[in-house]
Amino acid sequence: MNYIHFFDKYLRPFFGLLIVLNLIHQVFSSGTTIIDFPLFENFYKISMLLFVVELCLRFYLERKLTFLSTLDAIVLINYYFVGILDFRMLRLFRAYSSFSNHEILLPSNILIKTVYKQRYALLGSQIMVVSVLLVFSTLIHFLEKDVYPEAFGSILSSMWYGITTLTTVGGGITPVTSLGKLLASLTMFLGIGIFALPVAILASAYYEEIQKRNFLISLETISSIPLFEKLPVGAIGKINSKLQAALLPAGKKIITKGDNADAMYIIEFGSVKVELSDPITLGPGDYFGERGLLKNEVRNASITSAQEVKLLKLKKEDLLELISEHAHLFEELSAVSETRSG
Repeated sequence: MNYIHFFDKYLRPFFGLLIVLNLIHQVFSSGTTIIDFPLFENFYKISMLLFVVELCLRFYLERKLTFLSTLDAIVLINYYFVGILDFRMLRLFRAYSSFSNHEILLPSNILIKTVYKQRYALLGSQIMVVSVLLVFSTLIHFLEKDVYPEAFGSILSSMWYGITTLTTVGGGITPVTSLGKLLASLTMFLGIGIFALPVAILASAYYEEIQKRNFLISLETISSIPLFEKLPVGAIGKINSKLQAALLPAGKKIITKGDNADAMYIIEFGSVKVELSDPITLGPGDYFGERGLLKNEVRNASITSAQEVKLLKLKKEDLLELISEHAHLFEELSAVSETRSG
């Protein structure tokens, strides 16, 4: 039995839901007497006990201490041995991780990945912000320190005004000298441009990621796949309505050996690793999972994404329907499946 697969498929969603319920419990029990009810108190205790079991299972399966596991341990150690504060809200990150593959969280996942990919560009833009802040704070300090020492008596105190000026939110402090007012006005306009820079970086990169993950499969994309290139336009249009796109990160288990075969997959971009005695790697245009469908067998090999991969999924019933209408598909699929196990 593949325990990791079982944990990911059944236990991870369960613990994710339990975390969400605990966070709701924490919110409603803060400052109220709801926690005094036996039902809610017992729910809290049982949940923490189950979280201990979850943490032990994760250590056993993952064999390493991750960032999320560290947060989990902090929450549990605090509950059982310290009891200073209720740290359950830290498990929000674990809940997010538990449901990270759900379609609802897809935009958030893309945004997080975009921020990570553009981290150096974003860091560079923030260095620019800090540099402008230091220059402005120094200049406004020299101009205003004698006439308004309470607000501009030092560069550090001037930085507060610099921050409110760059962000154009205002802070109740106004320069006294004409040069100080002119400098502040110019800095306000500069602040608009500076803070628009990281927004532009993120917006552009986010759009590219969205386009990359566009789940609307074009007819051109389908017709370029070797398996379907000989089909008439009408058949390609029919396939278009049946294929389902999925974007998976590197290291994601796609097929587990011994599972029932319910679909085949076509690689649009990226690559996957077929875990055989002599492992093989499949790339764009290749397909896998057809053997189990054609021979009505369970999966005879596990397949994992070698890098970020976009797959086009074709369900068993849809494939059989296509084969009944286009016999050459069966011949081609059978020929390929005989050359490898997949």
